[in-house]
Amino acid sequence: MSIQRIFNVISEKDYKEHSQKARKIVEKANSIIRKPRELNERKMFWVYRVLGKDAELKIPKKHINDFQFLIMHILKKPKENRFADLRSYYKLKEETIENLKFLLFPDKFPPGGYNEKLKKYGVEFYNPQVILKRLDFKDFIDLYALITYIPLDVKTPFVQDLIDEILSIDPIDTKISLYKKIKEIFKSLGPYEKQMVELQLKNISYYHYRLMSKGSIKGVIIDGSNVVRYNDQESIVRLVDLLDNLYIENMTFFPAIIVFDKNIEYVLKSEDDKDILKRMSEKKRIYFESPADELIVHFSNKLGYYMISQDKFSEYRFDKDKLLELRRFVDE
Repeated sequence: MSIQRIFNVISEKDYKEHSQKARKIVEKANSIIRKPRELNERKMFWVYRVLGKDAELKIPKKHINDFQFLIMHILKKPKENRFADLRSYYKLKEETIENLKFLLFPDKFPPGGYNEKLKKYGVEFYNPQVILKRLDFKDFIDLYALITYIPLDVKTPFVQDLIDEILSIDPIDTKISLYKKIKEIFKSLGPYEKQMVELQLKNISYYHYRLMSKGSIKGVIIDGSNVVRYNDQESIVRLVDLLDNLYIENMTFFPAIIVFDKNIEYVLKSEDDKDILKRMSEKKRIYFESPADELIVHFSNKLGYYMISQDKFSEYRFDKDKLLELRRFVDE
C-alpha cells in the first residue's frame, strides 16, 4: 500500500459518505466541548465518540463540573501543562489526550495514534502537517475520517453482514432472543474484527454501538403520549429521535415498549405524524391504553423495566429509581 492506495480509497463512494458522517460528528462534538459551561451528561456522549472508550469509562466517574473547569482552563490558555493536569486527574491514556487536542483544535492537532492507524495503508508521516499537504486535506478532520474508515478490500462479507444485522435491531420490534444471538456473535469476534465493527457503528448509530459494547442493558417502557407532548410540540418526531437515543451514562435500553393514550391520533396535527404512528403501531411492542399511566406502571412493576416520562405517576406505587425523565435523553 502507498499514497496512491490512499487516493484510491478516498475516491470510493463509501469513503465519501463515511467522511461526511465523520466530519458531522467531529464538528458537532467540537461545538459542544468549546462551550464547557453548557456541558451536561447527555452532550458528553458526542465528546466520547471522538475521545474514545478510555474517556467514556473514566470521565463520568467524577462530577461533570470538574471536566467543565479543566476544559475552560485549557481554552483560556491551551498550554501543555494544562492538558497534563486533565490527563493526571482522570488517569487518561496519552492517545486520549491527543484526541482531546484534536477535538478542541482540529486545524492544529492530528487525532491520537494517527501514524499507527495509517500503517494499514503502508505509510508513515512524522510531520502531521505534511499529511494535509500531500493528501490535500482541509484539516485534521479529514485525517480522522481516513483512519476511522474500513477500506472495502478489508471488509469481509461476514463482518459487513454482522454490521447490517446489528443496525437492523429495532428496540420496539426485534425479538429479545435475536438481539442476544447477535450480541453473542459480536462478542465472539477477534479484537481486529470487533474494532472494525465498532468503528462503523460509532459513525452510523451510537445507540447500536452501545448495544454491542456496553454490558448494562435494561428494558424500558416509554410514555408515548407524554413524549409527543413534550414542550407542547405535539409531534411524534421527538419519539422517533428518542428510539435512536435510548441510552444514558451507565445504561443502554433494550427492549422498549411504547404505551400511548388511545386518543393519540387526534393529538397529532400533521398527516406525516399520523402516518408514522400508523407504521409504528404495527410493531410488536406498541400499546394503546387509557389511562396509559396504569399500564406503564404495571409493565414496570411486572417486568422490572425502567420508565421514560415527564409524569410523576404519583397515584401509583412503583420503584421511584425506575422513573427517568425524558430530558436525560435529549440533546438540549
